[in-house]
Amino acid sequence: MQISPAQMVLIKKHLRVDHDDEDDLIKGYAESSVDYVENYCDGSLVTELTPAAEDKEPPREVLFSPGIWQAMLLLIGHYYANREAVGESQTEIPLGVEALLYRHRKWH
Repeated sequence: MQISPAQMVLIKKHLRVDHDDEDDLIKGYAESSVDYVENYCDGSLVTELTPAAEDKEPPREVLFSPGIWQAMLLLIGHYYANREAVGESQTEIPLGVEALLYRHRKWH
């Protein structure tokens, strides 16, 4: 899943960033949040599920939802605020992220 320009606007609003100086950095955090979601949920993040071919298992996909978007915003905010892993508390993922993603997790 690619981060759209409209999503970047919302991400920057969430981060309370009103300049373009860190757009590359923020985009990297956004892409990392997609990676986190895909790994945690065990499927590619998509806006529309691919129909399964006959006699084949459906692709491992996770439908992008408002809950996943909120988890991504929490992750991006965490990455933005904690740019360096200095202390133990700064390396932990915010509790709400897993709570929002848990129901989307694939249990294969």
